[in-house]
Amino acid sequence: MARFFCLLLVCLAAAPAAMSMADNLPGGAPTPETPVDLVRAWLRFHESELCQGFDASFVFTKDGVEVRSVVEDEKAYQKFGELFEPLRTAYRVEMHAERPRPEEDPDKDRDPPPSLWENYELRAFLGDPLARARERADFEEKPLLNAPPPPDEFLKRRLFIYSERTIEWSRKVERYARDLPALTRLALDPHAEPDLRSRARTVCLAHAGNMDRYIGKLNGNLSPAFPRSSRKGGPPRPESPGAARSAFDQAVQITVFAQALARRVYQFIHPEHFTVGLDELRKPGLLDSLKILQKMDSDFRKSLSHTK
Repeated sequence: MARFFCLLLVCLAAAPAAMSMADNLPGGAPTPETPVDLVRAWLRFHESELCQGFDASFVFTKDGVEVRSVVEDEKAYQKFGELFEPLRTAYRVEMHAERPRPEEDPDKDRDPPPSLWENYELRAFLGDPLARARERADFEEKPLLNAPPPPDEFLKRRLFIYSERTIEWSRKVERYARDLPALTRLALDPHAEPDLRSRARTVCLAHAGNMDRYIGKLNGNLSPAFPRSSRKGGPPRPESPGAARSAFDQAVQITVFAQALARRVYQFIHPEHFTVGLDELRKPGLLDSLKILQKMDSDFRKSLSHTK
């Protein structure tokens, strides 16, 4: 799963930068010519949270829809097929699914990433007595505690679960964010039917609210991995992106920011050189970025709620 997530992030990084263009919305969006039945099925896909079960990209036309997806959850994909299957008699519905190759030995890579095993702040937080002793030791005593610790299967298991959970929550934030531009465009489309606009606004606000919840979980999970001195003070926070003028522009801005943040979270757990860069540990930039995204999300919800 971790290798697949890394590949997915690389693909996202290669996406065109002109995401503000209406025909280049992440995930795809209905057009004014899209039949209402297809729009309703697309909305149900988001309302039912099936959009969290797998990656799907939609291309709508005036007589149908083409969907390309990477399936991780077979049950979710089956329910997704049931949404569009009844529409095949009236519209052109094409579905193309790819499935990641299963790992040969699911239990082979159960060790925690080296970056976490060497993170004494995090290990102390999880109850490792050696890491706690190292925290209390003075400068001269610390070299005596730098020897590789003996294997601790319970601690290794906790660190492994920690890494998987952190990446999973980051993935959820990215997926909720990615859907916002398409949903917002429909919610603000003056030519769309009122019930469709209302439903799009409701599910869009729900996605943004869920984003806020998982950003909070991520912050709580990542904070113990940083030195306490950095968490309490440290350098000024990085500036947030300039304020967008419309709810749609805000949604696009959130999508871009969340995708970049997801890459950073993955690289923090699985750095290229097995250890997290000193700059990342000295400055809680990742934690600041979470707060920035949370503020952007809050501003977006207010903007969409007040837009008619």
